[in-house]
Amino acid sequence: MNNKAHQNWANSQLPAQPNSSTDTNEVSDLSGFPLSGAELDLLMDNHFKHLVDVFNDGIFYMADCEQMFYYNPTFYAQFGIQSGHTSFQKWLELVHPEDRLLLQRRVALHTSTEGKRLSTEYRVKRTDGQYIWVQGTAVTRIKDDQRFLIGCHRDISDKKTMESYIQKAAFVDTESGLSNTNKLHIDIDDINSTDEEHYSLLYIQIEDVKNYLNIYGQQILQNLLNHLIATLNRCPDTFIDVYRVHSDDFAILVKGLYENKDIHQLGERILHSYRKAVDLEGHLYGKDMNIGIYPNFDKSLSATELVKIAARTCKFAGENNFSNIAIYVDSTKNKVDRHFYIEQQLKKAIDDKQLTVKFQPIVNAQTNKIASFEALVRWRSKEWGEIYPDEFIAVAEKKGLIVELGYLVFEKACHFIKEYQKRHQRQVTVNINISVLQILNNHFPHEVRRMAELEGVAASNIILELTETIILDGNQKAIRQLIKLSDYGFRLSLDDFGSGYSSLHSFFDLPLSQIKVDKNMAWKSLTNPATAEYLRFITQLCRSYNVDIVIEGVENAEMHHKFANMGVAYLQGYWYSKPLSLASASRYTEV
Repeated sequence: MNNKAHQNWANSQLPAQPNSSTDTNEVSDLSGFPLSGAELDLLMDNHFKHLVDVFNDGIFYMADCEQMFYYNPTFYAQFGIQSGHTSFQKWLELVHPEDRLLLQRRVALHTSTEGKRLSTEYRVKRTDGQYIWVQGTAVTRIKDDQRFLIGCHRDISDKKTMESYIQKAAFVDTESGLSNTNKLHIDIDDINSTDEEHYSLLYIQIEDVKNYLNIYGQQILQNLLNHLIATLNRCPDTFIDVYRVHSDDFAILVKGLYENKDIHQLGERILHSYRKAVDLEGHLYGKDMNIGIYPNFDKSLSATELVKIAARTCKFAGENNFSNIAIYVDSTKNKVDRHFYIEQQLKKAIDDKQLTVKFQPIVNAQTNKIASFEALVRWRSKEWGEIYPDEFIAVAEKKGLIVELGYLVFEKACHFIKEYQKRHQRQVTVNINISVLQILNNHFPHEVRRMAELEGVAASNIILELTETIILDGNQKAIRQLIKLSDYGFRLSLDDFGSGYSSLHSFFDLPLSQIKVDKNMAWKSLTNPATAEYLRFITQLCRSYNVDIVIEGVENAEMHHKFANMGVAYLQGYWYSKPLSLASASRYTEV
């Protein structure tokens, strides 16, 4: 307020004030009559001008929490206040019912706190029935044992509209119109702090939504969401809201206590109804859905932790569960936690060299002497005990750790070869499994040759085991890498023959020196004459090409004699030895 405007306001008085000759150095007794502007300013130590905008704000004071006196009639006329004063109760009746208790508490706080400027935002009803947002700012003064709550009202509706817009932008996914991750976290936090009811969190992934969006455009997403929302509307359950968490991921909060079978049935209803709706529309996209459910979730966990668990359970459902639905309870809870422990801790385990390598003997089928060992990586954690290769190898490939893990195994295998040959003064080979991702790494051939040379181990003492994927994919870069490895002196072996669909004609296009027969095929040959005959044919064919055959999974004397008589060169299995520590394997020369 400029000085001129302030002076005009300070000199003004409401009409019908009986004594206009009040001494400007004293504040008159209330006696049910309003103070003049000058008296209010004096009461405020001439600082009232810093509190208000005299042209736009409504100015008021309250006497002992009962009577309210209003200045700037234009502002208060919109609420139907013409008299210049009302009781506080009358003003409270104009306040939105949801805000009344808040205002009462704030006024009580104001009046008990002298000299402190406090503000409260609430809604007040106009004469046209509409509510506007008002900010009340006031200071309490005490004069002659009387309390004065002096302040102003300001229309902040425009500000609230902007806040609402900003909030919508913050809590709504712009592409789908659904609530977003921020809103999900806020709703969970509210539930955890205030609600005694049980709630479950469903995490849904519609596969490949992002790819379809890139190809077909935004309408694809809206079609899929329409199917999802229509599916939920047909369910009798109480859904709090649907949230878009990521481009392909959605979450649903469900209210109510559920038994495991009931929450699983809810997941099935959603899955089947959604697929049916997509089929009826004739769409060829967006049919695959995975659902992870955290039922009756633990309210002591944060929103971030709850969403993470539900998301992990959904991911587990897609990767390990043929029904596409997984519920975070009992054995599934244990599997989910174990799976994601592996994902989180594998990198650290590799860096800290927590993984060990054991060596399982491969014996000469005719002499029973040790011909080779297979290096088998192992991981034993304090939290989960023994973690098996089929659990963490796929994780290593997915997370880009397989090359690093492969070098760890290769290094330990080289060290074993060096120690074994030094102890027994005889040559020994070690089979090392390698992934196609390792082979496709440009530096792999050079790096493994360097590591072998560093340990003083000849490349010919190392047999690199490949999967059938190399043959099936026909990847020319991989084939060039294999040829380079062979040129460096490394021997190559095809692992798990019989578990896939390899073509015999493809074997001999690669520089293979060994083929390892999958144990399932070996076991089948014991009871299936056709399989036994096929295995005998493969053995003879490989011998004609100077390719050794190794049979895996030998577990009894019958298998040993059958395959030895078949002409198989080498045998491997628990009948001879389990995988051994480096120290134990170093002492083995025959079985």
